[in-house]
Amino acid sequence: MVFRCIRVHPGASVALMASDLICGSVAVLGRPNVGKSTFLNAVLGQKLAIVSPKPQTTRGSMAGIYQDERSQIVFYDTPGIHNPKNKLSQYMNRQVQDALEGSEAALFLLDVKEGLTEEDHLVAEWLKGFKGRIFCLLNKVDAVPAGRVQEVAGKVKAELGDWTLLRMSALKGSGVREVVRELQKILPQQPALFPEEDLTDKSLRDLSAELIREQCFLQLRQEIPYGVAVLIDKFEEKKEPQPIVIQATIYVEKDSQKGVVIGAGGKQLKAIGSSARGQIERLVERKVFLELWVKVLKNWRKDEGFLKRLGYDPGGKK
Repeated sequence: MVFRCIRVHPGASVALMASDLICGSVAVLGRPNVGKSTFLNAVLGQKLAIVSPKPQTTRGSMAGIYQDERSQIVFYDTPGIHNPKNKLSQYMNRQVQDALEGSEAALFLLDVKEGLTEEDHLVAEWLKGFKGRIFCLLNKVDAVPAGRVQEVAGKVKAELGDWTLLRMSALKGSGVREVVRELQKILPQQPALFPEEDLTDKSLRDLSAELIREQCFLQLRQEIPYGVAVLIDKFEEKKEPQPIVIQATIYVEKDSQKGVVIGAGGKQLKAIGSSARGQIERLVERKVFLELWVKVLKNWRKDEGFLKRLGYDPGGKK
């Protein structure tokens, strides 16, 4: 079951009934931590994808469904493209490939503050076989002088590909509507891919697990968040005014990590739970009762069976 949300853009019901609806799928690509999830949230006008300053926060693709009076555009936020080191990394890269194969267009995000990197060249290699339209989004233009933007734009044309360049700041929201308008010009006219009340292809259960994991990325130090996985053990939607009941386990790879996640007197785990509960409540607009546990599962990122339980199937599409 996908997450249904009535907060669509005005006129969406008219658009989804029209025969000339502009509709298509768009893959959002880039190296880790370049702003893909921030862009998705800006397009939708609300937080859906989790965000943190740490690379590889996103582990699987997520559809964010934009709708207005003339179009339905399904944006697929994808993990940052990188050289895989374990089964989880292989799954993450396969999610990018799956999103590309099912899309009519691709958005390639670049960070103009950092300029072109080896990872950006790796992303460009992935795009060489893509048959659809490619737009290169120069992100974070608000943080650098105009000359820097022009410099990076020139390098993109010279080193990566002769793609349409668009300037934006995903964090500030500037330039995001221009990206939508450009996509509306090139996407086909076809029936809607999703019902108008859908905002994403993820369930509330999935989104809740992601919001808990986001707090681990935001609150835990150093490399610990990369060894964290979240599994929802119970998700019970009761009739209002009763709260939604969520029980979840945070898995780590080492005993020492478990102690850090729990913290002295359980303070760290309580902080993670409190912040995650607030985020989930804002998403569902209801009260939530959240219980968290922490367990050790050594080398879970190499455990194919456990990855499948998490929804990360290294052997195929999710």
